[in-house]
Amino acid sequence: MSSIAAAELRTETRKHGFASTMWFPAWQGRVQTVELPYPRSGPHAVAKELITLVRILRSARRERVLMLNSSSGVIYPDLLACVILGFLPRRYRSALMLIGEMWEPNTGLRGLLEKLAIRLVNRAVDRYVVYSQDDKQAFCALWGIDPDKVGIALCYYHLSAQELEGPPLPNGTHIFAGGDSGRDYAPLVEAARQFPDTRFVLATGWTSPKPVPPNVDIVLAKRTSTSHAEFIRLLRTARASVVPLQQGMKRSVGQQTYLNSMYLGKPTVVARGLGISDHLEDGEHALVVDGTASGYVRALTWLLDPQNQENVAALAERGRTRAASFTSDQLAAELFRQAELVLREPSPSGNRAQDGADRAAG
Repeated sequence: MSSIAAAELRTETRKHGFASTMWFPAWQGRVQTVELPYPRSGPHAVAKELITLVRILRSARRERVLMLNSSSGVIYPDLLACVILGFLPRRYRSALMLIGEMWEPNTGLRGLLEKLAIRLVNRAVDRYVVYSQDDKQAFCALWGIDPDKVGIALCYYHLSAQELEGPPLPNGTHIFAGGDSGRDYAPLVEAARQFPDTRFVLATGWTSPKPVPPNVDIVLAKRTSTSHAEFIRLLRTARASVVPLQQGMKRSVGQQTYLNSMYLGKPTVVARGLGISDHLEDGEHALVVDGTASGYVRALTWLLDPQNQENVAALAERGRTRAASFTSDQLAAELFRQAELVLREPSPSGNRAQDGADRAAG
């Protein structure tokens, strides 16, 4: 990059005064990335997240709007930053946005502590952005958040150019299911017993409390870069995929898994959950089931029936087209728009944009 281009980039970034612990290519030159220590896993994860916390707090003194991740890390440094910043007068810190999947509630003492923590977070956050209309309704009702503070930015398929490089891989004969967050594999394993001649591959750390049938393989118990590559390979070569979501959850999960599956042209079965209706239509782009063994059996019976293969292929193609419309650029643009809305909202001093400009200058 030339010195002139670099200067223009800095000018554009400073003009907006937006920074984030998240990163999207579409934000280049528009949003300053808070530099984070990587890798953030391993034996020194907590120490690195404390460094992340310090860097977030420093950015809050310089930027006009700071966009933070709602659920990243072991000690949740983004949330801790919100708690700390909530004790500062607004004129001394940036406006705050909290983005992503919000929180599944616990019970007992832990649940009470969570409510207290969210109350402290809410003192600082100017705007939340969640991934679906369902999430907004559940989040506001569960945690007592003002709906006017909550925006929506739909999720996106997430497959890198490296993961998609090379010619398309031939479809295999296995049914694939993967992921750990918010999953319930037990009903799917019971359904698999009804298809003894079909191989099921589950890419998960879940362990079954009882023996699984011989046609079910459980792989990838550890999260490594190698296992992720194998996860993608198994999805790309699957005959069909299933996303066995846990029922009754208070937040959406699994969006990128089912959108990735659809984008790869796989006939996709998804257990009912929050946010699905924002991303797909049952029977049009994928099959939505009730999460029971019998529900999986009915869907898989239709998918595997030789007489239905023309309709199955049409379903998969409609799903691929639908998933392709959900991109990271689309999400990034909506988050940027939401950040601009935050700047137009009144601050305690009456002019939030001027408050931010004064901090940047000073």
